[in-house]
Amino acid sequence: MNGNRENISQQKKAGAGQIPNLPNPERSRKQLGQDIQPVGDYAGIEPYYRVCEDVRNVQHQEQSEPEAFTSGEYWWDQRRIQFLNGKALIGLSVVLLLVPYIWGGLVLVGGGWLFYYYLYLLVVDTSDIVFMLAMLLAVVIWIPSSIYILIKTMPWIMGAFALLLRPFDKFLAKLLDRGLDAGESFFSRETGEVSFAVSGGKKLTAPFEEFDAYVERVIEAGGIFYRLMFVHRYTGKQFSQTSLSRVEPSKEEVMALWDMLQRYMDVSQPLPDVPRLEPFRHLDPVTVEHDQRTGRNPRFWRDLNLEAWMQGDGAEWLKRQTEYPWGKRSCRLTPQLGKISMEEYRKQRPAEAWPI
Repeated sequence: MNGNRENISQQKKAGAGQIPNLPNPERSRKQLGQDIQPVGDYAGIEPYYRVCEDVRNVQHQEQSEPEAFTSGEYWWDQRRIQFLNGKALIGLSVVLLLVPYIWGGLVLVGGGWLFYYYLYLLVVDTSDIVFMLAMLLAVVIWIPSSIYILIKTMPWIMGAFALLLRPFDKFLAKLLDRGLDAGESFFSRETGEVSFAVSGGKKLTAPFEEFDAYVERVIEAGGIFYRLMFVHRYTGKQFSQTSLSRVEPSKEEVMALWDMLQRYMDVSQPLPDVPRLEPFRHLDPVTVEHDQRTGRNPRFWRDLNLEAWMQGDGAEWLKRQTEYPWGKRSCRLTPQLGKISMEEYRKQRPAEAWPI
């Protein structure tokens, strides 16, 4: 096992051009309506909108809880990018989301029915015109009234619900921790492996090179959107509903995210220059050398005036992301497929990898 890890580490340190020999998959890698992404040809572009959002989050984190960067509990660092796989997340969060919907239904439908019923008793013996006007008035009055009632009572309802749950705090804390553990997934720069949470509390863990990335089209009421989807090449398991690969209006934003993840997993490259990783750049030797050579400000993102940056250099970032010739990237992984048998490859994989 240690020998296998050393081989994988040496292959990664050689850079993107030294992707190991891999067996062919049994299934076709083509996915209808989804664009497979090339491997190893880096654009060096960070996802602009994610960077803008993360600047605010990291600056807020430093002001409110700076010890999070040194406690070992931060989900992004020089060793791992951790995230949650949405398919594995069930439990208390669903209940908490249902509470406001249930209360809203009771107020809007139940209260509306009572209001309508009592008004009906008052006008049922009147003329048809008066009756219809009264019923129309009931609708016009009740809808804005119910919204007002919901706004005023929702904090009280949620507070009362929390009070009812208080005797079960320890049990719910364990349930929440268990849910987070079940959904926890990661990209490990340290081992070169990727792990996705799957059903039953299991983890599909395999070398990064075994995952194909796709830009998935998501059709919603507002139009066509995009997100990053991962497919394990040798089992066909798909992962798209994660906290890492959210739905984006821009296809280029998704491709930039994939570019960032590739460079993060390639230990011959410095850490991507994104806000979440800035507090940990000094802990990665390759990144330290790069930052010393380029004279990078170690607190660039944490001290940044985001609004001014978005009007200046940030606008150039976005323009570069939009205009970059993404379609001309070459794939350095595809030529390596089929150069080794599945039986031989299985012997080289880490012992804890998902069986193939």
